[in-house]
Amino acid sequence: MPPRESKKTWKAPRGPKPIPHKNKNTVGLGKAIKYARQKENDVTYLPGGEMRFTTEKHEPDWVKLRSVTQESSLNEFLNTAALADKDFSADRASNVRVIRMDNDPLVTSAFSLSNEQRSRLSSLQREHAFDLIVPRRPPWNENMTKYQLERQENDAFLEWRRRLAHLQESNEDLVLTPFERNIEVWKQLWRVVERCDLIVQIADARNPLLFRSLDLERYTKELDERKQNLLLVNKADLLTPKQRIAWSKYFRQKNISFTFFSALRANELLDLQEELNEKITHRYNDDYEEFKDLDPELLESIKILTIDELDKLFLEKAPKQPLKPPILGQPPMIQIGMVGYPNVGKSSTINSLIGAKKVSVSSTPGKTKHFQTIKLSDSVMLCDCPGLVFPNFAYQKGDLVCNGILPIDQLRDYMGPSSLVAERVPKYFVEAMYGIHIETRSSNGADKGQNYNAQELLTAYARNRGFMTQGYGSADESRASRYILKDFVNGKLLYVNPPPHLENDTPYTREECAEFNKELYSFERLPENRKEQLLEAAKSKGYDTFDLSKDLGKLTFSGHQGSDEGKEASSVTHGGKQAALYDTADELDKEFFNMNNVEGRMSTPFHKVRNDPTNSSKKHNKKNKKAKKRAAMSSA
Repeated sequence: MPPRESKKTWKAPRGPKPIPHKNKNTVGLGKAIKYARQKENDVTYLPGGEMRFTTEKHEPDWVKLRSVTQESSLNEFLNTAALADKDFSADRASNVRVIRMDNDPLVTSAFSLSNEQRSRLSSLQREHAFDLIVPRRPPWNENMTKYQLERQENDAFLEWRRRLAHLQESNEDLVLTPFERNIEVWKQLWRVVERCDLIVQIADARNPLLFRSLDLERYTKELDERKQNLLLVNKADLLTPKQRIAWSKYFRQKNISFTFFSALRANELLDLQEELNEKITHRYNDDYEEFKDLDPELLESIKILTIDELDKLFLEKAPKQPLKPPILGQPPMIQIGMVGYPNVGKSSTINSLIGAKKVSVSSTPGKTKHFQTIKLSDSVMLCDCPGLVFPNFAYQKGDLVCNGILPIDQLRDYMGPSSLVAERVPKYFVEAMYGIHIETRSSNGADKGQNYNAQELLTAYARNRGFMTQGYGSADESRASRYILKDFVNGKLLYVNPPPHLENDTPYTREECAEFNKELYSFERLPENRKEQLLEAAKSKGYDTFDLSKDLGKLTFSGHQGSDEGKEASSVTHGGKQAALYDTADELDKEFFNMNNVEGRMSTPFHKVRNDPTNSSKKHNKKNKKAKKRAAMSSA
């Protein structure tokens, strides 16, 4: 037998003892993710006993509440199928044929409408005005399950979308604006309308009827007759007193409860109070002396309210007692809901009422995602609803961009909205505002005067600012349009839509619209630095007074070179040689074909010129060189 081996014993290794690694995850995030994954793949049993489960990720709330106003045909079909709770299976053997292709909803027409076309569309819109409805929340009770409530809401929302689709298909001439298609955003509106006693619709003063939803007021009354509605016309400081009088007469004739307000002025006043550390109470300094013969009640209605006056008006319009019983242990509170389109100033109005920045504000439409409650006092609470694009009629889809409803940075077609700007704002005022000269030429080469189009505006602005495309370098019209459209939305280039005629609700003609906005395009509406430049330019020309619409072409200021001694006005360009070219394509053609030096004369036939021995136009001319060399050597 082999000898037995001795049993080995464990020996501790030499060196320091190993220190166990400390787990830094004290929050338990890994377990939270694991638990969330398990919840995503849970099996759900429907009331009928059917078992369902999904392996897809569930989207967070901020993703669900994204505003959706535009959908492609495929996305619209899939979202409609999801609302109807339909399942599909792929069939590889089936033949798919496209029977209809919708146009891009963001592509707009660059052609303006005539007065007859606008009048015809206006009558058609008034005929179908009551078909523009907002989705209603179906009746529900506390005994319903979550699945039953969602199924009922989806069915009602799907029926609403079908009604609007039928309205648009049955009337091809009607232009239905893009509207909110995400049911999660509409649910925020349902909650605000159900819980609030006073619904305040905030509208942009430049086009109040576009931002007002008539059916929302009807929906509020359907829930409770005691609920009240108020139209808050924000940004009223952009309007002249005459324009506010015209709108006030229209609202009063239609029995619309309204008031004028300016959140920008109110917040500027708050900043001044904070800087001076004292309370400032005064009305805005508007001159109403020329309107003293008007009805005192009408004159009072056109005044822009201060913060304290608006707060007092809310309490007067709201019911005296809250319509809903308070939660146990809490005092009764009157709730006021702020509703409206994106970028009309809902959050800014709330911040001015509170006196501090409690709600985030952004110039991008759709900043507010959830409805928010802010306590104004011990008895009043404000509810800020996310911006909603209600279904409405428009003459052109470019109106939505010019009114700030659709974001400009996501714009794909810029020519349609830019054409509206060129149609509405006079040429001389654009030149004075930007310090440029817009060159206008017709097809026969004649000057068109004050008539100009979008391409001429964008080309002049881009060449002056040095916005050029890559390659040879032509004017970057797309980039220029974004700057100009943002100035139009922010009120730097101002245009106010007039109200319909009081007699028959027909729209104003283009000539009447120009007369309605005539006071907006004066010297006083320009920025202070531009006023100083124009005054210096007029002084150098020897003008004591000048008319902006007539004498602007003679002045030299900023990038505008005035006309002098038969020389036409021009614009200073930045960006190199290419920026100075008005039409790069024409310049390329001239250079390539040498069109400026074309001559049609022929003195000698081509073959004779080629065989002429006296002609020394050969490239190398070796024969003549050799002969000259021999002659030189022989003479030496």
